[in-house]
Amino acid sequence: MKKFVIWTFVALLAFSGAAGQENEILKLKEQIIELQNNGELGFQNFILCSSIFTFASYVPLSEPVIGKTGTLLVYYEPLNIFTKKEDGIYEIWYTQDMVLLNQDETVISEWLDILEFHHRTNKPVMDVFAQNSLDFDGSIPPGKYKFKAVLKDKLRGDSVTKIIDFEIR
Repeated sequence: MKKFVIWTFVALLAFSGAAGQENEILKLKEQIIELQNNGELGFQNFILCSSIFTFASYVPLSEPVIGKTGTLLVYYEPLNIFTKKEDGIYEIWYTQDMVLLNQDETVISEWLDILEFHHRTNKPVMDVFAQNSLDFDGSIPPGKYKFKAVLKDKLRGDSVTKIIDFEIR
């Protein structure tokens, strides 16, 4: 019986330590959310890739060149997406447009709200990424082009644009 009481006491101490650590981690996450909510909306690591695996795991292109029947693959991390906290629920919500432009920025094709990320959870989401892809079937002639992404934070009511140059050969 004495051993049981001792082990129970040790288990309670371990649990209370873990719960204390969890509370400290949540406080730090709340501070990060506050910084992000007050920061400027943007794009981070906006990169043309040959492969994308998961968050912060991708193979960048050595040069911004796509074959005429290849795929344009873009990786990015939304920067400072607004997190709304209400009744213990954390919410983030953004959409994104894709636009293919020629070199003088005339629109060739446009896809409005092609991406939508709306997430409501009991714990804050700290790191998100997105990927865009455009498959070329040979109908776009070789030349220099631009890819434009418009990130729209639905909870903040703000948007930001990023353009990257590439070439089809």
